[in-house]
Amino acid sequence: MKSIWGLFIAVGFALAMGSCFDPPEYPNEPQIEFNNLIFKEVGGVAEADSLILFIDFRDGDGDLGLNPNETGCQIIGEDTVCYNNRFYFINREGNSFLSYEDKRNNPELNLPDFVPPFSCTNWDVIRENNIVQDTLYFELNQNHYNIFVDFYVKQPDGSFKFFNFFEEFQYPNCPTTFDGRFPILSKNLSQPGPLEGTLRYAMVSSLFKLQFSIKTVKLKIQIQDRRTNLSNEIETPEFRFE
Repeated sequence: MKSIWGLFIAVGFALAMGSCFDPPEYPNEPQIEFNNLIFKEVGGVAEADSLILFIDFRDGDGDLGLNPNETGCQIIGEDTVCYNNRFYFINREGNSFLSYEDKRNNPELNLPDFVPPFSCTNWDVIRENNIVQDTLYFELNQNHYNIFVDFYVKQPDGSFKFFNFFEEFQYPNCPTTFDGRFPILSKNLSQPGPLEGTLRYAMVSSLFKLQFSIKTVKLKIQIQDRRTNLSNEIETPEFRFE
């Protein structure tokens, strides 16, 4: 079954305290709290439903958000932070990208096999006119996103188990992640200042009810600032897609 999902992000409000007020003192690492969670069902089996998450946030220096197409690198302090989606690597000969042929010829590289979940998370099948030309190795860049959402399913003993979409939806129907980006919230990143507000983050998929049926689910969420400082992790209450 082909998976269909997407993301929609909006900022409910973001308030930077002006010079007429004593600014609040927040840590430079973002802090978040759960606000609300809404499931909106469209109705048709093949139509995408929406799971909308609301989280309250605050941040001491306001460096929150990434532009939608931001993929370059920035020097922040003593660190270089890159926002691209993937990293590819040059082979030992320096004449091509690292490929599955390199894995076969150089087992000491310890590259993963083309099996789930690595067939989706580490190997890029290059096609031309629907004919496979090569299979290149890559590593996902965790800093490409700034909001991270994990799904957990309740087990018969009452515990919750992480639901790995990359294992459940295997190659060639590799899923996209429910991690994503929210936009830059500060009016001027060059002038650090405290920032607070509510973030509305919508996850869109036609498979919510099909995949989870009557299962009990909860989410774990973190956000990350531009310096890659992670927030605290929060959980939603238990819920069902009803």
